[in-house]
Amino acid sequence: MQHDFQFSAPLAFADIERLTSALCAVPGVRGVDLEPGGRQMQVEFDEGATSTQAITAALAGAGYAEARGERGGCCGGCCGG
Repeated sequence: MQHDFQFSAPLAFADIERLTSALCAVPGVRGVDLEPGGRQMQVEFDEGATSTQAITAALAGAGYAEARGERGGCCGGCCGG
């Protein structure tokens, strides 16, 4: 499953390091795609091992509670995103 997140401000290198560290610690997260200066992040994860809610909680724990999730990868009907 893939889920997209939007940030209110462009991401700096330090943001990317914090986000990547926080999300890679979540069991089931397979990949994180984001770029310096961007405002969007894509997270690839195993929906049997984690959820968008767990990912959102990890983002908040890393100081990015303002990240707004957007459904991605499918209709979003099963992920509750």
